[in-house]
Amino acid sequence: MNRKLHRKKKRRRRRKLKRLLIAYLLWAILILIPLIMVVLMACGCLYIHDRFAGKAAGAARYSGFHRGIAADAAGNSPIVPTVSAEHQDPEFCVVIDPGHGGNDGGTVSGKVAEKDVNLSVARKLKAILELNHIEVILTRSSDDYMSLAQRTSVANGSNGDLFISLHCNYYEDDAGIAGMECYYHRQGAKKSQAFAESILHAASLSDDIPVRDAKAAGYYVLRNTGMPAVLVEMGFLSNAAELRKLSSDDYQEKLARRIAEGILEQI
Repeated sequence: MNRKLHRKKKRRRRRKLKRLLIAYLLWAILILIPLIMVVLMACGCLYIHDRFAGKAAGAARYSGFHRGIAADAAGNSPIVPTVSAEHQDPEFCVVIDPGHGGNDGGTVSGKVAEKDVNLSVARKLKAILELNHIEVILTRSSDDYMSLAQRTSVANGSNGDLFISLHCNYYEDDAGIAGMECYYHRQGAKKSQAFAESILHAASLSDDIPVRDAKAAGYYVLRNTGMPAVLVEMGFLSNAAELRKLSSDDYQEKLARRIAEGILEQI
């Protein structure tokens, strides 16, 4: 009889313990659910705040791009080279070389001269980079002739971190060829190749900038600059559609933005 009572009491204690455990578990769930909801709401608010803050910053910077480009296009400084004074103690310096100039028009197609496209894009690129706290030096700031040796001399005397020469392409045998190309001096020039590929990648993200390849080439300005150097062929003036775009201010601005993005991505 005593054994039966003992077993009954033992079973009661087990049932009581199970009920207590279930009750504690339910209380824990009831407490945790509101806490989890509060945490999720807080995370959601932070995400929304960051999202809108990022968009506002991007819009402000885009607006700044246009202000800087307009101000730069309005000026016509005769000084060569032109050095940026927009910021203090810049950490990176880009030497921009608008190809050709003066009595060297480069490729000419109809009324469009390569030298003018190169200089226009260079000014826009300068404005964008300056807004991103990059020091910029132009090898020429107006329609002046400069020899290749003078261009590399300006670059090498600047202590620049990157040299970028802007050009337009032309191919007589096939007017259908179009697209941006980038060149660097030789295989193994890792920094130059990285900038060339980054510029092309940034351009490829645009809907209407066709891109080709990054290639090694022995151009004088690439061989004789003592820093990472890239030559950008922004498009083919021999292609009728690309000729129209390259002569458009809006398209030139788009090219400058994409080239700047490619540069900034590697800094």
